[in-house]
Amino acid sequence: GGGTGIAAMPHIAKGHHKAGNYVIAVIGARNKDLLLFENELKSFCDEVLISTDDGSYGHKGFVTELLKERLESDKKVQEVVAVGPVPMMQAVAEVTRPFGVATTVSLNSLMVDGIGMCGACRVTVGGETKFTCVDGPEFDGHKVDFAELRQRLSAFRSQEKDSIEHHQHRCTCHDQH
Repeated sequence: GGGTGIAAMPHIAKGHHKAGNYVIAVIGARNKDLLLFENELKSFCDEVLISTDDGSYGHKGFVTELLKERLESDKKVQEVVAVGPVPMMQAVAEVTRPFGVATTVSLNSLMVDGIGMCGACRVTVGGETKFTCVDGPEFDGHKVDFAELRQRLSAFRSQEKDSIEHHQHRCTCHDQH
């Protein structure tokens, strides 16, 4: 799990724990203050591995580095579930691919209306168009077209930037009156 994606991890990990699986949580954030749900995960995970981008807590670096080390040393890992930013989930899928480990990514952050009408959550998986809200949000990470997904997510970046700047300007002007 990465960033706010860690919020979904306790439910997933607890389900695996209750099923009798050995559960290793690998969580990371930019820094220690942004790390979520560590204690909750420790209450039922067999191991919790932690990384921070800045090294303020745990391993300095990314969750993918800890994951790769684990996959190299532990051939019993059968499944990886990734929840977090799209670039992180793509990186996780690329780390697990050479090991042949099943990898599920959760694209829940893409949903807008939850019924498939708006199409905002459209994603190509295994060459087929899927809608995250009705067909997912969990998909085989090795089949998600991450290049297309990242392109779609950045399509309106300049308009989003303009909107934020406009909003910030309005707030500044409003505060002055």
